[in-house]
Amino acid sequence: MRVLVVSHLYPYPGVDRHLFVHEQCLALRGLGVEMHVISPTPWIPRVLWSSSRMRRRGSKPPRAVRDGIVADYPRFPQLPRRLFFDRLGDLAYRRVRGLPAVSGVRYDLIHAHQALPDGAVAAHLSRDLGVPYLVTVHGADVNRGLEGAGPVARRTAEVLEGAAAVVAVSGVLARRLTARVPLDAVHVVQNGVPAGLHGVQPSDYLPGHRVVLAAGRLVAGKGFEHVLEALARLAAGRDDLRGVVAGEGALRRRLEALAAELGLADRVALPGRLEHEDLLAMMARADVFALPSAPEGFGLVHLEAMTQGTPVVGCLDQGPADFIEDGVSGHLVPYGDVAALTRALAATLDDPERARVVGEAGRKVAETFTWERNAHRMVELYERCASAARPAGAA
Repeated sequence: MRVLVVSHLYPYPGVDRHLFVHEQCLALRGLGVEMHVISPTPWIPRVLWSSSRMRRRGSKPPRAVRDGIVADYPRFPQLPRRLFFDRLGDLAYRRVRGLPAVSGVRYDLIHAHQALPDGAVAAHLSRDLGVPYLVTVHGADVNRGLEGAGPVARRTAEVLEGAAAVVAVSGVLARRLTARVPLDAVHVVQNGVPAGLHGVQPSDYLPGHRVVLAAGRLVAGKGFEHVLEALARLAAGRDDLRGVVAGEGALRRRLEALAAELGLADRVALPGRLEHEDLLAMMARADVFALPSAPEGFGLVHLEAMTQGTPVVGCLDQGPADFIEDGVSGHLVPYGDVAALTRALAATLDDPERARVVGEAGRKVAETFTWERNAHRMVELYERCASAARPAGAA
């Protein structure tokens, strides 16, 4: 089977972000699926680059090979502030359709990650190539793309309704999606973690201290401010308590100011974005990982922390609820409930044996979330979609 993957989230040379799409491709290739990736790249002229994110996008090569998987990175213009975001996939398609990997190769189906812009590109290519497309939704396309009744929501729904199958990365996300778009079925296929993540050597950061780690993009909804407020409540009588908030984003200065306001300036570090291996080492070092984020489509970073045997705190009714049993393999708290978050952190920090038991239970759960399991589920779905699209009697 030959599959064309369309994903603007696909990693590129020098930047190891959004590795989950690549990890899935590797696992699918291990099952005999031939893959080619097209990663449409939103682009603006160099003179307007005002952030590291824009500079990273500008550095993408036209084509690259990663672990033997070839990816094209066609650039297309994007207006600022999500203007005409509903048409972004149409703009990308104009740059994609002429690629040799599209016009000169026969595919069995197209797999897009996120409805916009990737699903819209896939819908166009599906008509051109005469093969079905499916879409995996990861969170933003449901939680943000389907908000309200504007053009973005209408276009997102149109793309999803036209797909041969829609995949959600968690049960929570599937329920949220079907409440907004009348789809016949949404298939839940959860992400995995690479086997090599287990048993990472812990960082030697601040020996002799208890460390609470939070990590992710420093943007609204991740709950970083709630972690800081909980740390402030826990600080009295816990002189060895320290916090680390790893990541970059628009809220960095606000979080630095909040830490100072709460009297935590000398007890909380914001080291910026850590390389993946350094983040894993810090996860292995931490006494607890806390990311009480909402909305959260899946929670891959939570699962990665669990692979290290580190107790994890996430949010109720979000993606991590698929793999965290509250009080057993981790802790779940309502979003924004600082008192509940404080209790969960205290229960972990003040009872090392209980923390060890919960961390070990979390590790065992995380070991079952493999990309191989994910790939087997996807191959079954690929075969079903491709078979349904074949004319009667065709091989």
